[in-house]
Amino acid sequence: MLKKIALIVIVLLFSISSFAASSLFFLKKKRLAIVIDDMGYDVNLARGFERLNLPLAFSFLPDAPYSTALSSEFAKNGFVVMIHMPSQPMSYPKENPGKDAIYTWTTRSQTFYLLNRAKKRIPDAVGLNNHMGSKILKDRRHLDYIMDFLKENKMFFIDSATIVGSLGCIEADRFGVPCQRRRVFLDDIKQVGYIKKEIERAIKLLDKYNNVVAIGHCNVKTLEALNEMKPQLKKYLVNVLFVLQ
Repeated sequence: MLKKIALIVIVLLFSISSFAASSLFFLKKKRLAIVIDDMGYDVNLARGFERLNLPLAFSFLPDAPYSTALSSEFAKNGFVVMIHMPSQPMSYPKENPGKDAIYTWTTRSQTFYLLNRAKKRIPDAVGLNNHMGSKILKDRRHLDYIMDFLKENKMFFIDSATIVGSLGCIEADRFGVPCQRRRVFLDDIKQVGYIKKEIERAIKLLDKYNNVVAIGHCNVKTLEALNEMKPQLKKYLVNVLFVLQ
């Protein structure tokens, strides 16, 4: 437990946020964190999220063309930057995460190579979550490879929970890696009204949980919905580092 607390403190030192919502995190008994996935393709859209001036976390795909430059810019501006690591889904090969994803046949050395490669492309990343990855989230062996890497690099894990019964946070806990599980996907349907209802559902879940993580994606409708929901979010929204266990 002490090692995990120390690791969270170290991670916090790598992310200096200027957002009032996060700076007052210790006053919030109920905390909502939002991660925006699939970053690194659309520069103008990414900067639209940046201009919201909300304490969002941004997860960048290692092979997206603008991930390196944008992630560096976002980190310098006080945002939490993460790696959105492509991983094998249950539906593979119908859904293909790409040749540089982690698969069940990927060896330990290959897994470390892919993770180090991703970290070099997104050097300011302090955390990681899975892109697709439902197969890997049920594979203890590969999760242990990932957690070993994260522990070595003092990074946290957000379990995107793309499958029921994910072992992500269970294995993270074994390695002393700070972890939190995604409770809500905001934009399965890319309509502003739907996304706003999912934001409201995430807030409502705070009646049950002290900390809730929601995940959205880098698209116009999610940006519009977040902008319209800023007044409601203000009371609960914090930097993702403050909801880690």
